[in-house]
Amino acid sequence: MKILLVEDDELIAQGLAKALTDQHYTVDVAADGKAGWQLVESFTYDLILLDLVLPKLDGISFCRRLRSQGNQTLVLLLT
Repeated sequence: MKILLVEDDELIAQGLAKALTDQHYTVDVAADGKAGWQLVESFTYDLILLDLVLPKLDGISFCRRLRSQGNQTLVLLLT
């Protein structure tokens, strides 16, 4: 399973990424919404772990944009 983690808090992102990779998931990490969006445009993900408060593109806008383009990837919002 390939997961995109979009989280601007480096400690949280590192901890989540390590926990997920320890469980044999493939994880890409983006530190802001714009970087996350660039990854979504380039790769296919099974799940997106998305923080709400992000620089450059917030989580709600990210999710709305994703759905408006017909992308039905599962999204788990982190608050």
